[in-house]
Amino acid sequence: MHSLIRLVTIVAAVGVVAACAHPADPAPAAATPVPMGSPTAPAGWRWESFGGVQVGVPGDWGWDNQALRLDAWCIKPGNHPPAVSRPGAPTPAIGCGSDRQSPPGQYLIANTGWTVGFNRTEKGDGTDQAGDRTTVRLDGVEVIIQAPKEWRDRIAATVHRVDVDHAGCPTTHRISSGPDLRPSPPADIAAMRGVTSISVCKYPVPEMSSARLPAPRLLSSLRLDGAAAAAEIRQIAAAPVGGGPDNPADCAPEVAHGDEIIVLMARSATGKAEVTMRYAGCIQNGFDDGTTVRKLTAAGVRPLIAGPNRVYGGFSGHQEKTDMLLPHD
Repeated sequence: MHSLIRLVTIVAAVGVVAACAHPADPAPAAATPVPMGSPTAPAGWRWESFGGVQVGVPGDWGWDNQALRLDAWCIKPGNHPPAVSRPGAPTPAIGCGSDRQSPPGQYLIANTGWTVGFNRTEKGDGTDQAGDRTTVRLDGVEVIIQAPKEWRDRIAATVHRVDVDHAGCPTTHRISSGPDLRPSPPADIAAMRGVTSISVCKYPVPEMSSARLPAPRLLSSLRLDGAAAAAEIRQIAAAPVGGGPDNPADCAPEVAHGDEIIVLMARSATGKAEVTMRYAGCIQNGFDDGTTVRKLTAAGVRPLIAGPNRVYGGFSGHQEKTDMLLPHD
C-alpha cells in the first residue's frame, strides 16, 4: 500500500493483532479434499478469493493481518488460531532473522499458526514446498498455505481460478482504472425495495497495482443476503448527505483516493444498483450511488468490512474513520 498515506502507525496494528484471529479448533476432522478446479468445497468449509483465484478453508478459521502474521511474525510469535491472512497494513520495518534460518521462521507453524495467505506474483504457475509451507501459484496469484502436510494438501486441492467469485464479485472492475468514477448507471438506493442480496467487493486502485502485473484484481469479498442486505441499504440511505469524513490536506494529490475501494452490487425487486464506498484516502470518502454521496457512518460501514473485508490500517489518518474501520473485536 502506498507509503505516502500511511498515517496509521504500526503500534495500532500491533495492538489489534491479537483480535484478528478467531479462536477455533484446527478444522473439521471429516473434511474431504476436492479435485483441483472443482467448484465444490468440502462440507463445513468456505471459499476465500483473491485476485481471481479461490481457495477453500475450514469454516471455523478466522482472519488476520498478513503483515504481522507472516511477514513480521517475530513481533508476536506463537501458534495462533487458524486464520486467512491478507496483505493490508504496511509491514513493520523489522528483520525477523529470515536470512539466518533454514527454513525461515515465517515458514514454521510453531511461529505463525495455521495460515492461508495471498499475494500477487510475476512468477508462472507452479507449486513450491518449504518448511511447513506450500505455495501454489496460479494465474498471477500465489496462495500461501501453512499447516501440517495433510491439511496443506487438502487446501491446495481446492485452489482454482474464477471470473466471478463465490460472493458474486467480478475479478476486475472499472473502478480500479479510475478511482474517482461514480456508479453508472446511477440508481437512487433510497428508492430500492425488496432488497435480496449484496455482493461486497474490495478492489485496489491504481497506486497499489504493479505495472508489471495484469489488470488490478479483487482483494476480498463477502455477501449479505435477505434481511441483512435490506438492513444495510437502509443504513446507507439514512446516512447524512454530503460525504466524508475527508482530510485533503493530509495527502498528496496523486494518492488522495487511497489504495482500495469497496463496491456494493445490490439486487432488489426494483433492479440492480452499484454503490461505491470510499474510505482509504483523503478525498471523496463516503457512499456514492451515482445520484447522491452520503457520509460514512459506523452503522453503514461495519457490515461491509467484516471477515475477509477487514481493514487493518494503511488509510489516511482521520480519527472518526479510524474508529469505524479498524477491528473492534
